[in-house]
Amino acid sequence: MSVTANTAVNGRIPYDDDVSEPASPEPALRERRRRQTEHDISTIALDLFEQQGIDHTTVDQIAEAAGVSARTFFRYFATKEAAALVGHIDLDERVEQMLDAIAPGRPLVDQLEDVWREVLGAFDDGRSEAGRLLLRVRRLMLAEPALRQAAVALDAQRTDDLVARLTGNLGLDDDLGVRIAVEATGLVVRVTLDRWADARDAGRPVELLETYAAACAHLHALA
Repeated sequence: MSVTANTAVNGRIPYDDDVSEPASPEPALRERRRRQTEHDISTIALDLFEQQGIDHTTVDQIAEAAGVSARTFFRYFATKEAAALVGHIDLDERVEQMLDAIAPGRPLVDQLEDVWREVLGAFDDGRSEAGRLLLRVRRLMLAEPALRQAAVALDAQRTDDLVARLTGNLGLDDDLGVRIAVEATGLVVRVTLDRWADARDAGRPVELLETYAAACAHLHALA
C-alpha cells in the first residue's frame, strides 16, 4: 500500500504493516516499537518547535533529527503539527478507555467529570513522563496559533467520536443531551489545562487537579 493511500485518524496515520516493516510473530512487540517510534518523532518535533517555532520547522528537519525519512514521518503523522499533539491525543485515549463504566442512572456530566478527574490525576501534575509531555504541549499551544488550531480540529473530531460512542452505550436515540455534556466537560478541561500551563509559565505553583476542581465548580454554578 502506498503512503498516499493512508488516511489520517486524529492526525496520526494508521500504521501500515505492508510498508517496510518485517513480519513479526509478536503483534504486541510490533505495537510497542511503533509507539516508541511515534513517541521519538513527537519528542523531536516538540524540541524543534520550542527552539525555532513551528513556522520555521519543516517535516524534513524533524525526520532528519529523529533519524527517519520523511516518508516514514508521514506513515505516523499527517502534518508536522500532529506530531506535537501525541500527548494531547493520549489524554483523549485515556478517557475513551473509561467510557464503558458510564451508565444510566446518574447525571452524565457528573460521570464525565469523574472520568476526567481520574485521567488528569494520572498525569501527576506534570511530574510523570506523560504529564511533562502534556505540559510541554499545552505551553506550546499557548504560544503557537497553528498548533492551537490543529488541536481545536482534533478536539472536534474526538468530541464527535465520544458523543457517538456514549450515545450508543447508553442506548439513546437522540444525542443532544450527550453532546451538551461532552462539550461542557471538555470545555472545562481545556480551560483547566490552559490555566495550568499559563500559571506554570509564569512560575505560579498551581496544581492541575485543584484548577480542575475550581473549573468544575464554576460550571455547576451556571446551572
